[in-house]
Amino acid sequence: MNLPPFELIQPRSLQEACATLGEHGAKAVLLAGGTALIVALRYRLSKPAVVIDLKGVTAFDTIGRSENGGLVIGSMVTLENFEKSPLVLSQFPYLAQAVQLLAVPPIRRKATIGGNLCLDTRCIYYNQTEFWRSGQEACFKRGGKICHAVEKGRHCQSVYQGDLAPILLALGAKVKIASANGERVIPLAEFFTGRGEKPNVLKPEEILVEIRIPSFGQGAAGAYEKLRVREGMDFPMAGVAVMLKKDRNGKIEQTKMVLGAVGSSPIEVPSARQLLEGKKLTDDLMESVSREAVDRAHPVANLAMNASYRRKMVGMLAKRALRHALGM
Repeated sequence: MNLPPFELIQPRSLQEACATLGEHGAKAVLLAGGTALIVALRYRLSKPAVVIDLKGVTAFDTIGRSENGGLVIGSMVTLENFEKSPLVLSQFPYLAQAVQLLAVPPIRRKATIGGNLCLDTRCIYYNQTEFWRSGQEACFKRGGKICHAVEKGRHCQSVYQGDLAPILLALGAKVKIASANGERVIPLAEFFTGRGEKPNVLKPEEILVEIRIPSFGQGAAGAYEKLRVREGMDFPMAGVAVMLKKDRNGKIEQTKMVLGAVGSSPIEVPSARQLLEGKKLTDDLMESVSREAVDRAHPVANLAMNASYRRKMVGMLAKRALRHALGM
């Protein structure tokens, strides 16, 4: 499939990129690694008049330490450079391990951190060729008034399948967003809308430029586990991320669990914190937490795997993530 016609603009600075995006607004799309965008263009899921290539903007292609000892990651950092970064490996090795579950090495060489966070939601009734979609009534995501996945559904049920968001949310990350009008920093939890039609809060003139991860000091660990059709490269059918920190006595003093790929945005499991904090992990406690995770997951039949099976596997993934984080 050929690409649709568009004008390609290649800014050399963040200011130029923001100005260009501000000029063209919703008529433009941003090109980072291109691993998702090129497919969307070929399928005519996106038909922009302008494509703004960010590869020449080096301002957000770095990884550094923040003043509080955390990490500051430019949104154009590739997954490969992220997983191999000495700063990441020394301070957040479980983040590097999570990245290794994404796709295959050739894709990780191109795909970016920001691009993964900004992934569009997906659905088997939407992510098809233009010809295939022409035989279906337009769904909510295409501007229609129907959900093909849920009979009498009142909104879009497409699934957010980004792998990095759950573990970054578990770590309490923030993101910096820039435009020609200035910058703003928001918690990553506020970046996602929960709406399949538009999964994040970015305005047409805005660019995600930075991810900030706080430091948790000694005793902190994390893990991300995912279910996928093919082990080597697929988007998650379900995912569970966990962050926890133990005290000197081996009790969990801080934790957060987040589910991925079972809704239109990542989903926190607040009861996991209530169950785990102040206690040592036992098999019975792990079973209780896994049940709470399953209770928070309500996938629908719109991906290439049975929804009921995906929901059941959330419990297994939760237990795996806890064991992995604790080195069990």
